[in-house]
Amino acid sequence: MDFSKLYSRKTLPTMSAKERQQSSILIVESEANTRNTLRQTLISLDIGSVSDAPDHIQALKKIEERFFSHIVFESKKTSMPAKEFLHKALEYDNRIIAIPTSLEPTVDDVFDLLILGARGFLVKPFTTESVDNAIVWSTKGEPISESILYARNRNEALASLVLSAFGKLTTVMRQAKEFETARRELPQRQLALSRAVELGRTFAQGGEMALLEALVDFAAARAEGPATRLGRLRKFLKTRDARGTREEHASEESIDESSSSNTI
Repeated sequence: MDFSKLYSRKTLPTMSAKERQQSSILIVESEANTRNTLRQTLISLDIGSVSDAPDHIQALKKIEERFFSHIVFESKKTSMPAKEFLHKALEYDNRIIAIPTSLEPTVDDVFDLLILGARGFLVKPFTTESVDNAIVWSTKGEPISESILYARNRNEALASLVLSAFGKLTTVMRQAKEFETARRELPQRQLALSRAVELGRTFAQGGEMALLEALVDFAAARAEGPATRLGRLRKFLKTRDARGTREEHASEESIDESSSSNTI
């Protein structure tokens, strides 16, 4: 099967006209010209409702008053730290799709916001295309926070994200030989892999070579373990049973020693 015919590498997720009209976006931007430009850009993309605020505190007041499907907000501190703002915004409504903006998307703060629940990012200076891509990706793409939340460090998290996306794609490619539903899922999985690689290249500590090293290490560690979920479960049960047996023997030895001591 020629999988290249089943999906295009340049295909992006899409939002229907209805979805765009139903979207309500709040812009949080301290620079007036940038704020106005972003507002006009979103209107040109047929977003149903666009509002704006000059700082994070003013934005929270608006979030209290009405529902917003998206917030596009500065990752730098204005009237409050961006992390605190995101936390409070998602407390009001965890359905909000949050997109931080930054001139330097490789800074630690943006990555931390992704971990806290942001669904994408927008690089300044932006274009109409980059704004549209950020909105669509954050709306249609899978959340990344769960994939990176428990990693020991950033590069391990990103390596996990990339290899997880790669694994899902290869699984769907195998299934696509037999099932139409899997063939329809191919574009989404390929795009998820592309997105994961993009995030890795953008946020890896130490650059792309450091990310490559993390990918090799993570893949090697995964290869050493059981290949399937069932295998991993069996390994866990075997380890647990072995540990339980050791504890039982230790308990018996302790009882024997106690009995001997009492006899003496």
